[in-house]
Amino acid sequence: MTNSVKIFLYSFLLILFARCDNSIIYNNEISDQSSTEIKDNNNNKNFISPNNESYSFLALGDSYTVGEGVSYEESWPSQFVDYALERGIDFKNPELIAQTGWKTYDLLNAIKSSNLSVKYDFISLLIGVNNQFNSRSLSEFEDDLNEILTEINYLKKGNSKVIVISIPDWGYSPYGSSYDRERISDEIDQFNIILKIFSEQNNLNFVDVTQISRLAINQPNLIAEDNLHPSGLMYLEWVKKIYESWIN
Repeated sequence: MTNSVKIFLYSFLLILFARCDNSIIYNNEISDQSSTEIKDNNNNKNFISPNNESYSFLALGDSYTVGEGVSYEESWPSQFVDYALERGIDFKNPELIAQTGWKTYDLLNAIKSSNLSVKYDFISLLIGVNNQFNSRSLSEFEDDLNEILTEINYLKKGNSKVIVISIPDWGYSPYGSSYDRERISDEIDQFNIILKIFSEQNNLNFVDVTQISRLAINQPNLIAEDNLHPSGLMYLEWVKKIYESWIN
């Protein structure tokens, strides 16, 4: 797989969940060629694949997409590509527009300023935890999602598959123990309801990883060394659900 990398750094952002301020935009030059239906090696249902090419994959989000607290190889986009390849589905290296601490409007502005000219087979969206943490309104969140979708529509191919991933519950991490966990969970549930409705209304795949994140309160190996973000093991559990929803 090709791995041409450009990194845009966004400095001096007020960020949540940060030991370091990682802004990542990976760009690969790809062509939008014709497609045919194929089956993967596990005889899963038909999906669309470019002729003789690897899939292109754009991941949009915040620290959960960057993989804050773990190595790049342990982040969920990287593990997803490896997991898919093991099942006979080849992806290019994932391209990211993501940064620790981003709220929906930060992501929206970054997509607009990225000036991407390519189109993608698969696009993921995982955003909103920093809206919740910073007490941003649900109505603002909903409005931003609709604008983000407009930008996604410019970036996807005609037969692209877009997936929306639920917001994990950071209240169940060791870091969350000093906060009101019940309030955090209630608020995250409200944001996730909006994400689910948004996905249904726009015919997007939706996958719930929130329940996996809540297992961390009793399974410390699901949390990274920063006591806040998911470990590589938790990300792998996300990948399994994302794959089943997105590919199968």
